[in-house]
Amino acid sequence: MCRDISFHSEIQIVTQDFKGIQLAPSLSHYPNEMLHVTCEVLPTHPIVVNRKALVLANMSWGVVPTFIDDPNERQKQRLNYVNARSERIIGDKKSYWYRIRNNRCLIPVTGIYEHREVKGFKNKIPYHISLEGRKGFYVPALYQVSQEVDQYTGDIRNLASFTMITRHANEKMQWIHNAGDNKHRMPLFLTPEMEQAWVLDDLGDDDMDEFFHFEMPSDAIAHYPVYSIRSRKPKPEGIVPNAYYDWGRKLPVYGQEEPPPEQASLF
Repeated sequence: MCRDISFHSEIQIVTQDFKGIQLAPSLSHYPNEMLHVTCEVLPTHPIVVNRKALVLANMSWGVVPTFIDDPNERQKQRLNYVNARSERIIGDKKSYWYRIRNNRCLIPVTGIYEHREVKGFKNKIPYHISLEGRKGFYVPALYQVSQEVDQYTGDIRNLASFTMITRHANEKMQWIHNAGDNKHRMPLFLTPEMEQAWVLDDLGDDDMDEFFHFEMPSDAIAHYPVYSIRSRKPKPEGIVPNAYYDWGRKLPVYGQEEPPPEQASLF
């Protein structure tokens, strides 16, 4: 699963990539605060969506499972709906994702974070991951708009929520995302042309299935280790979540499973 992203960029990057896109009123976008965005708090994020015209609109991460009647319980369950497996969107007609498969949108990011288990380290090492040669890119997603009861006021409001699409990882992402219940998964990375096509009206099931089978080559993935992004301890002064961090001992490089053994001094 992918539960951590970064969108440290001005909103103009989206308006340059999607000419003529409209910006929704009161758009939530604070680049300095979006160096690390985690799904754990069900955050609001700017999302590219086609509503008769392309719009950059506020949506909340974690699709609401509307088949759950109890409003408190369905909000609690949203963390189980922050990612959608691409294999189930077309291939499983009983899945929730099949029902909303035509509600396609894009998540603007400048990178995502994933964790690697490394021998000799107590905690997993987080990596910042992006696409080579791109200042920003867009992860395919699905969205829905549902009516939800405000737990404090009792008012009914429309809530737009989204889920990130994941697929089986390529070789590099398998090397990074190598542990846990959902290991060897990665976001559905696409080419710029495929990103643009994802939000077109006339994309059918067969077209989507082709997208789901597209595997971004490993050499198109840029990666480097960063400081812990989920630790509750304050970060050392000057450290930002998306910056390279030297862990003080040699990490295995891509292709190696373990750090190289330390060589004894000959003198």
